Parts: sequence; C-alpha cells; structure tokens
Amino acid sequence: MSRRKLSIAAIFVILIFNITAVCESQQEKISPTLEQGIAQYKHENYEEALVLLKKARDEASTSTIAAFYLGLTYKQLQNYDAAIPNLREAVTMNPKIKGALIELIDCLYQLNRIGEAREWIAEAEKEGIRPAQVAFLKGLILMKDNEEEGAVEAFENAKTLDPSMAQSCDYQIGVAHLKMKNFGQAKDVFQKLVLVDPNSNMANFANEYIDSLSKREEAMKPFKLTFGAAWQYDDNVVLKPSDTTVSAAISDKADTRQVYTANAEYDKKFCNDKYGVKGQYFFYYGKQTDLGFYDVLSNTFVIQPSAYFKNGLLTFPLGYNHTLVNDKAYLSSPTASGVYNHMFGKSNMAQAFIKYQYKDYLWTPSSDDEDRDGNDLGGGLGWYTFFAKNKGFVNVRYSMNQEFTQGNNWDYFGNRVSGTVLIPVLKQLNVTFSGDMFFQNFDHTHSFFNVKRHDQVYTLSTLAAYKFYKESELQFQYTYVKDNSNISLYDYHRNIFSVGVQVKF
Repeated sequence: MSRRKLSIAAIFVILIFNITAVCESQQEKISPTLEQGIAQYKHENYEEALVLLKKARDEASTSTIAAFYLGLTYKQLQNYDAAIPNLREAVTMNPKIKGALIELIDCLYQLNRIGEAREWIAEAEKEGIRPAQVAFLKGLILMKDNEEEGAVEAFENAKTLDPSMAQSCDYQIGVAHLKMKNFGQAKDVFQKLVLVDPNSNMANFANEYIDSLSKREEAMKPFKLTFGAAWQYDDNVVLKPSDTTVSAAISDKADTRQVYTANAEYDKKFCNDKYGVKGQYFFYYGKQTDLGFYDVLSNTFVIQPSAYFKNGLLTFPLGYNHTLVNDKAYLSSPTASGVYNHMFGKSNMAQAFIKYQYKDYLWTPSSDDEDRDGNDLGGGLGWYTFFAKNKGFVNVRYSMNQEFTQGNNWDYFGNRVSGTVLIPVLKQLNVTFSGDMFFQNFDHTHSFFNVKRHDQVYTLSTLAAYKFYKESELQFQYTYVKDNSNISLYDYHRNIFSVGVQVKF
C-alpha cells in the first residue's frame, strides 16, 4: 500500500467522532430537507445525501450545518475541490462549526495545497481545536513539505496529547526517518510498532518496511562474499557439429563437470552517496569428469567508479580477465565499459551502454587467418519493467558489436536481441526465463571453406532459485544452445542441465 493510502487511512481513523456533536450551537433550525440529507449521510448513502444537502444549501445558504454536511459528503466522494468551499464556509460563517476545520485541513492536504493548509493549522492551534488531531495533520503536512524533523516533533506531540493515536503516530515517525535516510532509527520504530500489536494493519505495513530495510541493509553492506558449487551435465562439451559427415570422427562429446564459483565485492560510497567505487573479483572453475582437456579456470577483476543522480546511475566498469584451459593460459582480456541506468517512475528503467574489449588468445593459432586476437567494440539499449513490488522484472535488450581480429576468418559484425523475465512465484522461490538471439555476419570469405560465414545462435534458459536460508539459494537450471551456421563445422546444438547451491555472506 502506498504512503498516500496509508496517510488517508491514518487520518480516517483519527477523525472518527460523533457527527451529532459537531455543531457548536444548537440554535440553528434544521429543515426537513437538511434532516433527511444528514440521515442519508449517516447511513452512508452519499449519492442520495448529496442531492438532498445541495437542496438544503439552496434553501438556506447561510446554514453552516448544511455547508458542513455537504462538505463532508463531497469529501466522502473524494471530490475535495467541491468539499473545500463548503467546509471553509462552515468555519467562517456563524455559528461556526469548529470540527469542520479538521476536515478542511485534511482536504487541503489531499490536494497538496500545503500553504493554505498550514494557515488553517495555525488557526486551529490558536483556537485550541482538537490539539492531537491537529498535531497529527501538521506532521503529515510538514512531511509533504519535506520538513521531516518538524514532522517527527509534531507526531510525538500528537501521541503525547492522545495516547490512543500512538500507533498511527509511530508509523508516520518511522516513515519520516526513512525520508531522512535514518534507516536504523526507522527500523527500530517499525519493530517496536510490531511488538505493540502484531496483528494490526499498521503492524503489517511496518513489517513490509522492515523486510525492505533488511534487504537494503544486506544490499548496502560494503563487503560481500558469494560462493557457489554446481553439478552439470553437458551433452556437447566439444561443440560437435550437427552434420554427421563432418563430425563422424568425434566420438566423446557429452560429459559431467563440477563447477565452483566465488565472488568478492567491496562497495564504498562517499560525498553523501553521490559517488562510489566498487571492486569485484570473480572466480570460476569447471572440472570435467572425463574430458579433462576442457577444464576451465577463470579469474576476473573489476573496478567500477559510479556517479548517482536523482533518477539515474552512471558507472564505468573497468575489468581484466585471465582464463586457463587444460591448465594452460588461454585468454588475456582487458575491458572498459560505460553504463547509464535511468528510472522512469517506480517501475520502469532504461539502460544504455558501450563496451570495449581487447582479446589476446595465448595459444598459437593453426594459421594466420585463424588468429582471433583483436578488438571488440559494441553498445546497446535495454529496458526494464518491474512488478510484484519490484521483486520481479521483464527486461529486453538490443546490442551490436564489431570484432576486429588479426585473422580474416574471425572479423564479424554482430546483432543481439535478448529478453529475461523473473517471476517471484513464492516468497522463497524465483523462476527466471531468458532467451537470446545472436546474429554474426563475418566480414571476409573464409580461407578454407571459401564462403562468407553467417551464424545465428539461439539460446534458451530457465532457472529456478529457492532460498533456503537468508540469501542462500538452491538452483536448478536448464540451457539450450543452437548455432545455425552456413558452414557445417560451426553448426551445433547443446543441452546443459545444472543443479547447485549458492551461499552469500
């Protein structure tokens, strides 16, 4: 539930009072039409009440009781613009109905007419009208005017004046601390609120904030460690071509492997969280059961300066990867990137990125044309839509890249389209579906096959992640890869099944 709805609910609770006692003077004569309109209002027949009360106002334009009830009716129908003039007359004409002042302030608050609301707050404080309710409304108005410290003081005053309002006041105090980024104090307030009455609606709202704050604390920890271990079955480790006339000599292609991963991260923010720098280390080791030639060991180091804006984040990841295959140095690759993310509202985010990578393959190529050393330059755009309280998302992305290699056989221009959907099925269970289409158009005629190579690589993947303890997950994954190439040697398909565990600290 939004803060606005919570505020409305809180106001509704504290404004319950005996309607028949609102009039400060009982001398005003009540007409039959007005009496019928009040009766319809009390029975919550607001549409019928509106017709009768408008007629009553026409019959007696100076009646403050008619003005008051007509204002209340418009307010119940959420027509605050129409309610305000009637409620204003109820507190300015004689006999004054002082209780109408609270309703008038509330309507002005709902329409974000903060300046006028503050004027009537001052009038209510001067007249001493319902001090606790006025203090609570004052706190809400100060919060909307970004004066959180004054708001906390007002809420504290309200619960002192009327202890029955303590729960609503404490909830708003917690929200005020959130706005001031006093996250520890906010969490303490919400936890105390839950302890007082665990079954109340306010406690349910507070629990949602506590969950969010706990996740934020976890996300904001400067140092994080993640370890993973998985067992995988791969039915085409060697990328055996689909064409049997080409692959007849290849017998063993399927194998199982054990995969071990680790990630260490240190994140530091400074200058009031406007800037930051993140250092990361990634480790990957895949040990084949039988096909040991394809054992892979990879180390990646990343440093990422960041700049934070009101609705955006600009990062510059700089990285270096070193990979061994069969215990021999295989690839050395530095990268430099730029990524900008911009939020639109609370549920949509656009992304733009560029990337440069140099690839130095450390094994001697079979010929000069097969030399894959070179530069890779690319960029793209992406879009995220979040749902289920931002626990799930849909992402689509388009990117392109140009690889310039030493050997003519590996120069290509690529287009990639990908999409991902993460669905929070249960509180502990997330399911992710992703698809990727990568189109490679090679620049030169292949030196051996005497044609220009064109590849279409399709990848489908699904992942089920079950949280069994805090941020630790049991993961089940299936991945399918199909490379459609006009050169049969590079045409293959592949299925990978994986089950593993990931533990975060």
